Amino acid sequence: MVENFEVFKFELSTPNLVVIPQGPTLQFVYSNVQVESNKILRLLNSSEIKNVIIDFSKVNYLDSVIINSITRLLQQARQTGGQAVCCNACENMQDILKCIKVGVLWPLFDTREEAINYIIKKS
Repeated sequence: MVENFEVFKFELSTPNLVVIPQGPTLQFVYSNVQVESNKILRLLNSSEIKNVIIDFSKVNYLDSVIINSITRLLQQARQTGGQAVCCNACENMQDILKCIKVGVLWPLFDTREEAINYIIKKS
């Protein structure tokens, strides 16, 4: 299942939810960021979804509003006993993630395949 929203694209492959940010908040209506973030957060509350993978392949920069939405998703996955990881971040995004400690709190992998393999090993 692939859903195309404006701010986030996501792919659901039970028990994994892959979230793909599409750009910084300035490109979108702020309320859409919140609405889509909350919809994805509700998906994580379903019993079928356990893990979240944030795939940064479509962005080279994200602002604090999008980062906060992503952090909520990562925290929710952990709080419900799942795994939370990130992947496909370009060098600039890696620097941003390191500065805000996302890269320290949640593993960051070069590819989605590596991220999924990590989740499989941890499950």
